[in-house]
Amino acid sequence: MANGYPRRRRSIFSGLLLVLLGALFLLHNFEGGLPIWRILERWWPLVFIIWGLAKLYDHFMAQQTGEAAPPTISAGEVVLVLLLLLVIGGAGIFEWGSNHANRGEIFFPWEQSYSFTENVAPVNIPPNSQITVRANRGSLIITAGDAPQIQVTVRKSANAASESEAQSRADHVHVVITPSAAGFTVEPQGENDEGSAVSTEMDIHVPKNVSLNLSTERGGIQVSGISGNIVAEAHDGQIEIRQAGGDVTVEAHSGDDVRVVGAAGNVRVSGHGTQVEISDVQHGVTVDGEFYGPLTFSRLTEGIHFVSQRSDLTVTQLSGRIEMGSPGDMGIYDSTGNVTLTTTKRDLTLDNVTGKIHVDNKSGNVTLRFSQPPTEPVEISDQSGDVDVTMPSKSSFDVSARAHNGDIDCDFGDLSSKITKERNQDSVLEGSFGAHGPKLQLLTVYGTIRLRKGQ
Repeated sequence: MANGYPRRRRSIFSGLLLVLLGALFLLHNFEGGLPIWRILERWWPLVFIIWGLAKLYDHFMAQQTGEAAPPTISAGEVVLVLLLLLVIGGAGIFEWGSNHANRGEIFFPWEQSYSFTENVAPVNIPPNSQITVRANRGSLIITAGDAPQIQVTVRKSANAASESEAQSRADHVHVVITPSAAGFTVEPQGENDEGSAVSTEMDIHVPKNVSLNLSTERGGIQVSGISGNIVAEAHDGQIEIRQAGGDVTVEAHSGDDVRVVGAAGNVRVSGHGTQVEISDVQHGVTVDGEFYGPLTFSRLTEGIHFVSQRSDLTVTQLSGRIEMGSPGDMGIYDSTGNVTLTTTKRDLTLDNVTGKIHVDNKSGNVTLRFSQPPTEPVEISDQSGDVDVTMPSKSSFDVSARAHNGDIDCDFGDLSSKITKERNQDSVLEGSFGAHGPKLQLLTVYGTIRLRKGQ
């Protein structure tokens, strides 16, 4: 104590903030493809949570020790928070620019971009060959052709202060086709010569019956008309595969869209990205990863298994479509297969689903609409949301419904008179409508169950 005033306690906030900063960068390192800006977008509220907890701890300890509590908000702490956001934001911008296909234009704006075209000598290959294509910077466009050859046209882009300097840099990069143990490899060589990056967009024509293994660090991938299996991996760019005759495996790393339209085999998409569209697949589809939407799946003969941190969805057959327009919505329309879904923080719509339905949802509403009387059992469990079921008036069903701390509404004849209210404020409905119908098991917590009569 000095001058009669108690000694002021120092806040623990700055130390905790440094721990948070280290944890965010550690998460980035372990997640690999997850960019810094995406981590900041998801976890920024932790700054204020830690700030509040630190202040509560500081005031509690000050009371225990007799010290003066630190200020609730000090100028130094505000500056520290701003510096944290600036450091993470700067790291995110640098990371984005480093991974951008035209990073020279970003970091060296006084330079201009020049493009040059080069044709690679064709190479004859046997039927059913395995072709590996790798690129560090630049897109891959693969098209099925009739000739039994690998034909490559390269569009090289270089940034420089003059066209002659750009030409010199581009001349150090050449795409080569070499035989390998697995088949043939197509890749550029000398991309980092002359101290400046040169991007290579490769337009490749190959026989239809080949199999492909494709990867690019900074650029997109487009494939059409290949009958063999396709493996595609991109770190920053759109992946689009059309009319594949075999299995398709896609690994996206913080890229743009993933689109697979038409596949005769199985399709698997994993990783991180934004929009995903998969349609007209004759065998199974698996999507495993964090994709931020919109997501659209349609006409999948053997259905889909979709897994993310928030959801685990299995549809055994999908003649219609699944839409996730935003992270908080999911719609399943015209599904002829069984639906099994565990999810959280989503409003769900199931429209004209004719198979078995099992849904476990948290913090969201569930809406079911049947255009024909249901013939398969329905089981819905919802927490903090309403359950709304609409069925034709000629439907037959057995219902077991319970709304914890909620209400039940029913439009079906005498069933409404069977709704009871228990002492714990639960609403309960047990009964049957019609004859020999499926079982409807409906449960919600802090919500309302509605059984509506449609046309």
